[in-house]
Amino acid sequence: MSSKSSQSETIKEAVSAATRALSGNSELEISYGGMGSTLPNPPNSIKELTSFRGKADSLACAERYRDKSIRINSGVDKINSLIKVMEDARVEILGSLNFPGVASNLAAKFEDKCKLNESFEDQEDQLEIALETWLRRICLPNEMDTKSSLFLKYWGKLFDDQGTEFKEKVISSLENQSEFYDLAEDFLKNLNITDEESETEDNDIEDDTEQEEESASDEGSEDDSQESESSSEQDNQEGNEEADADSGDIDEDAIVDENQEITANQSWLESLVGQTGNFSYKVYTRSFDEEVKAEDLCSPEELVRLRKHLDQLMGPSKATISKLAHRLQRFLMAQQNRSWEFDKEEGMLDSARLHKMITDPLTSLSYKIEKDTEFRDTSVSILVDSSGSMRGRSMTVAAICADIISTTLERCNVKTEVLGFTTKQWKGGESRKLWMDDGKPENPGRLNDIRHIIFKSADTSWRRGQKNFGLMLREGLLKENVDGEALIWAHDRLARRSEQRKILMVISDGAPVDDSTLSTNPTNFLDLHLRQVIHSIETKSDINLIAIGIGHDVTRYYKNAVTIHRAEELGGAMLEQLTDLFKVD
Repeated sequence: MSSKSSQSETIKEAVSAATRALSGNSELEISYGGMGSTLPNPPNSIKELTSFRGKADSLACAERYRDKSIRINSGVDKINSLIKVMEDARVEILGSLNFPGVASNLAAKFEDKCKLNESFEDQEDQLEIALETWLRRICLPNEMDTKSSLFLKYWGKLFDDQGTEFKEKVISSLENQSEFYDLAEDFLKNLNITDEESETEDNDIEDDTEQEEESASDEGSEDDSQESESSSEQDNQEGNEEADADSGDIDEDAIVDENQEITANQSWLESLVGQTGNFSYKVYTRSFDEEVKAEDLCSPEELVRLRKHLDQLMGPSKATISKLAHRLQRFLMAQQNRSWEFDKEEGMLDSARLHKMITDPLTSLSYKIEKDTEFRDTSVSILVDSSGSMRGRSMTVAAICADIISTTLERCNVKTEVLGFTTKQWKGGESRKLWMDDGKPENPGRLNDIRHIIFKSADTSWRRGQKNFGLMLREGLLKENVDGEALIWAHDRLARRSEQRKILMVISDGAPVDDSTLSTNPTNFLDLHLRQVIHSIETKSDINLIAIGIGHDVTRYYKNAVTIHRAEELGGAMLEQLTDLFKVD
């Protein structure tokens, strides 16, 4: 055993012992390095050791101070997610207050977390780290430094507006988990994160008769048609309607671009709507939507840090998925090998049949001809649900699988792209603000700013694109998911490719969810649209569509789909599905 390996094992033994002692559970299971492990492998440098020990101490604090029988259940997924952030901070704060040595380790861990989050493109994306910063500031005032306080520039005043009395209640409830959860839920709802007023108003609208809903849907369809016609007229009469009310608030060039985009997609959208006569999907505005390359979402330095973090998480899971990937590679290479045609009148002599001439001299010579096996050139697109519910192990495994499978396919000359979809903001973003400025018209359609991410394009080599996969782990990136439009986007990108065979693989852990849209439209609005899109691709397109649901039964949406119950099963499921599709017809 090398000295470095021996040192790593010594650190593991010492940290495991200290973690079990701090947790109060001598049987606490601790594993290192692989997918599903409780801790990453120890760092190589002493400088990073304190932060590593902080991760172990965090694990111990959760075991010591958390009652697992007490569930977080506010009834709102976004609130539940944020309470979980506050709960993680709570147990670390208790550990810091009770154990000075633990406090320094956890402070180092938190400092590293701040470094990973310091380059957000939008301060609203800092909500989770801001919550943790604020809690540590009021409960551990001597610890805070200037850098972490930067996260409170946007949210700090809103938090502080809850008042001194509330802060005192938070501090006094640290050791009472149930009371802390209640306070956290009230606190988050007071911030109006879920736009409860809008939900109440819109639920009242949704309680009207079915006839009114159908009427509103029909009107929406007519509105879409009218909007399309007016868009064409506007393109032909540029500048003639400059006096339109409120038009000065939006860049006219952006409006023209938007209309051109809608016109370009209209035939595809019409074919989708045609599948279901009583439903019409519409979008309130596309002005704030975004298609962006992964490298444009953060600095090169952060991409390097995130990629390094992903490499650390791979561990044994990388070896497991790599073995499966090599099987796929051997399978594909075998399909591309040459084969023989027998019983020909000319060509190479078939030596395997010479024995027949000996037993029967009248038998004619048999020849064989070498031929190329027909292997259709192929393009694969992997579309990853990048919503908040994928945070953690699911997204980590998805990143690892996308990384390994794309390089495997590339070795076999199969073009592969990796895409992601989410929204730019919680709560609807600029689209919702525009809708509110317009007087909140009923049934506005999709009401959020969608973000489609290109982690690796089909024409980008794995060597150049591999740095981007770490971005999937970035805090603040994962928000909400509008699956139907993401499928249209991924499908259209794939349809433009020249390869003969095209495969679109969707990885998701749930149904489409966008609170802003669902609170202002019928509750099945996004669900129906997703079903329309899937049906159209499966019945009208020559692209092979397959889906893998992580802990979620996607077979109710997709004809060709599998459901896995553990994120670790993803690599095997992806490769099995691809192998089936790659079989020669």
